[in-house]
Amino acid sequence: MITTGGARRIAGEWLREEAPRVPELVGAILVGSTRVRDLEAPHPPASDVDLFLWVDAEVPSDIEHPRGRFAPRKLLREGIVLEPSFHDASRLADTEAVLGDAHLAPALADPLILFDPAGRLSSVANAVRPGYRRRRHVERRLAQVITLFEAMSAHPRVPELPALAPCWRHVVLAFAVMHAAVAPLVAALRAPTVRRSLVVAREVFTGCERDDLADALLRLTGSAALSRSDVEDLVAELWLAYDAAVEARRTPVVMDWNVSRDARALECAAIGELVAEGHHREAAYPLLQLRTAVQGILENDGSDEVRTWSRAGYGRLLASLGIEGDDAFHARAAALQAFVPVLREGCEELLARNASVLD
Repeated sequence: MITTGGARRIAGEWLREEAPRVPELVGAILVGSTRVRDLEAPHPPASDVDLFLWVDAEVPSDIEHPRGRFAPRKLLREGIVLEPSFHDASRLADTEAVLGDAHLAPALADPLILFDPAGRLSSVANAVRPGYRRRRHVERRLAQVITLFEAMSAHPRVPELPALAPCWRHVVLAFAVMHAAVAPLVAALRAPTVRRSLVVAREVFTGCERDDLADALLRLTGSAALSRSDVEDLVAELWLAYDAAVEARRTPVVMDWNVSRDARALECAAIGELVAEGHHREAAYPLLQLRTAVQGILENDGSDEVRTWSRAGYGRLLASLGIEGDDAFHARAAALQAFVPVLREGCEELLARNASVLD
């Protein structure tokens, strides 16, 4: 059995091997659930090990350079999946900017540092920690996330790049919902999460008797009325298409690091865990995200036969979520836009009631 402590050890060993290959590396931290889980607890098969690596270099967009030197990746090592992501260290220079960033501030307020030879990350943490809970900074982080949600739902389209098939627009809708789910986490001083964002958002909303907002997120996902059986059928089709995409994958495309032999068991466990816990409706978000990545790969590299049956399966997923076709897609985007002021008001209420926020 691999424990959390063992997973951290494996991550540290990989980092020590990787560091000499990345001369621009100035620091690295462990983030995500592995950072907070008890060291003796088993490492869940549904959990990867997230690492933020800071480099003195410009980090290109992973949309435009999905297999670049600093692109995200998923690496299977000793039975666990590592997910290192690279970040431009110049983003750490301005403490105010870090404190106003919904993803950087929680990661750096109390970081688990794995590599920091010059003490730069420790210095940033010491500067960020005192202001992290201050109301004005929490308000700034909340505004940042809601602005992202509003922008994505207003313009749900992808860059015009040859490798991005039209289906990728559905990932933009999925990410819009995810940012809406992250907003209450910011107000509650909870660390952002991606795959389980709808689950944790419900926990937060339930705690302040606003289950109506959690229900609204499920309606915007399109999964509010889906049964567990409905979702299990969609998940079964996902793995058929996923395996075909692993075999076909040649053209570099964003998010293809989630579609590989190394990542398959993790992705399967992650979605399966949500369904098994009774969060089948919440599983629709990561299901749509991953299935779209799979379809994007098959549109580029699949055979005519594979594209035919995979398009049919993907169409059933979109129909189940109520977003098949242009009219339904744009209607969902309009519904997301209409939810912006409702979400803002609810999260501001959450923030006002949060006794952990300091004036």
